[in-house]
Amino acid sequence: MSVLRYFGRLRSCRDSLEDRLNLHEARRCFGSDDCEDGTTDELLAQISELDGSLSSLRYRRRR
Repeated sequence: MSVLRYFGRLRSCRDSLEDRLNLHEARRCFGSDDCEDGTTDELLAQISELDGSLSSLRYRRRR
């Protein structure tokens, strides 16, 4: 898989996770009781991991 395709795939995954996080936070704002299950922390950790991977790919491409 080319680096550009891999980069696009990682960005797509990150965008999907951010959408899920936004939906989860919206549900919490409207008082859904089942939202305090650690999902927010898990999604934030996954987004952070993908951001790290994306940053390293950007850095590697510049070299």
